[in-house]
Amino acid sequence: MTYKKMAHDKSRRTFLACAATGMAVGLVGMGEASKAGPVPRAANPSLDSLAKAERAAIVEAMTTHGIEGTSVCLLENGKPVWVEGFGTTGGKEARPVDQETIFSIQSTSKNFTSVGVLLAVQEGLLDLDVPISKYLPWFRVNSRFEAKAQDRITLRLLLSHRAGFTHEAPVGNNYDPGAAGFAKHVHSICDTWLRYPVGDRYRYSNLGYDLAGFILQERTGVSYAEWLRKKLFEPLGMRDSTADADVYTARKNRAVGHVEGYETVPLVTPLVASGGVYISARDMATYAAFHLDQGRGSGKLLDENLWKEMHGFGLGGDYGLGVIRNEVRYGDTPVRVLSHKGGGFGFGCVFIYCPEAQVAWAAMFNRPVSAPYRFGKKLVDGILAARFGAPRPRLAANDIGAIRPTPALKKAISGSYVGRNLVVTIREDGDGLRFKSEAIETDAPLIVAAPDIYYTADASGDLVQWRLSPAAGSLPAHLECSEGEAGVDYNEGPADPKGPDSSHWTAYEGKYTAYQWGKPALDVSIERRNGYLFINGVKLIVEHEKGLFFTSDGEAVDFRDGKSNWRNVVLRRV
Repeated sequence: MTYKKMAHDKSRRTFLACAATGMAVGLVGMGEASKAGPVPRAANPSLDSLAKAERAAIVEAMTTHGIEGTSVCLLENGKPVWVEGFGTTGGKEARPVDQETIFSIQSTSKNFTSVGVLLAVQEGLLDLDVPISKYLPWFRVNSRFEAKAQDRITLRLLLSHRAGFTHEAPVGNNYDPGAAGFAKHVHSICDTWLRYPVGDRYRYSNLGYDLAGFILQERTGVSYAEWLRKKLFEPLGMRDSTADADVYTARKNRAVGHVEGYETVPLVTPLVASGGVYISARDMATYAAFHLDQGRGSGKLLDENLWKEMHGFGLGGDYGLGVIRNEVRYGDTPVRVLSHKGGGFGFGCVFIYCPEAQVAWAAMFNRPVSAPYRFGKKLVDGILAARFGAPRPRLAANDIGAIRPTPALKKAISGSYVGRNLVVTIREDGDGLRFKSEAIETDAPLIVAAPDIYYTADASGDLVQWRLSPAAGSLPAHLECSEGEAGVDYNEGPADPKGPDSSHWTAYEGKYTAYQWGKPALDVSIERRNGYLFINGVKLIVEHEKGLFFTSDGEAVDFRDGKSNWRNVVLRRV
């Protein structure tokens, strides 16, 4: 499934010469990289042509979208065959990007955090299935669903985004990182509200990972950054990699993040375990080889069974422990492609690995617009097609024994649904139903296989499954997607009854602004319709206590004590 991202691209720049002359290319472990030169010739002629085409596409995208620097690596047969830097680091002391230039990889750090936790499990310091209250007796979290929710939260649920947490903390977040540090950031999670009952639904959350990283350092007696250095980076020979702010801020060969509309971007944030790793393309190739070898690396670093636990997807959906799966078919061969992207604070990253094909790819860049998130897609697709055959759907529409939905079912499921950066609309369409979402570029019939099982076709013709969980108490109906990032919650529909329409809500209606890094960044509107309040189109379905609401997708909107915040992001009246 393809997401349509909003880009904030600059106008076309004339820095093609810089991108062409500031590159470095070479194999990992060969010492100093060449300052310029062609992509290394591969033994496989098709790989050679694919890499050249990808290289040209990277240079073109950088020129078009104002991406100052990019660094990439490609592994085939478990070995690096292409490691190259493009453009410059940016900043006042810009220098050419080479294979040793470090980039922030943001949420791709979650893959490293999961490995770090599993290394502690291997040493008997942690258990994936023990309540986290055993490790942090002081920790509490608010929940409208149950008392002592923290006693049911485990590291497994944190690492698979199924603990129910929201995405932002009151202290230190993507809008206002502040200077409070990691510990105060994690302690502030106690003031947040769970969106869902523990273990009930998948929702991506930085907080779960920062909490897991904090538990890791509490149990090991060393900082999160030091644990990764001693247990992962040093054993693998990854000498450019760090999560230590003192180390990466002092590094001269470091890319500088860029975001449209901001002269500078915060360099140090408290989002340590959820997005704090800096790494070079050379080291990324080493780390990819570690995963292609199922955790062995140089010797036996991570027990193979623990590596398989990380990539087992035992809780369902497409998110394991710090890794996303994409099940595809090439020729007659089903192939599992593993990945994790990252983006924020002026950086972006794409990390892909496929152990069964022994292929891996990573791209890191210092302007998180939409174009570079496609870097490597055609390349990896071409390699897998050359290996196994042309891509084809795993499950096509004519493979499904569709049923004709009853009038009652059509009425019950019709309406709008909201999820992470997407809105889905389902409406009656003749004898059937139609599914539409701009974010995932789909406007097609909704195939009904059972009253709780539905399918849509993606751009390739492959089917994506949606499983319906009916409304329960104050929880609206939920469509869990087989590609978990796209799960959505029911928001509103034509058959909804009128809400309570309370008179004191008038004080909350109006226009607000959320600031990011000291500047207005998000316009927010709170309006009333059909007896409910809506915040940017998302319904406030329940007022838990006066001034404290929860939206259809579980987020808290809090007007108590004369303050206003949504998802722990402060709102200012306009």
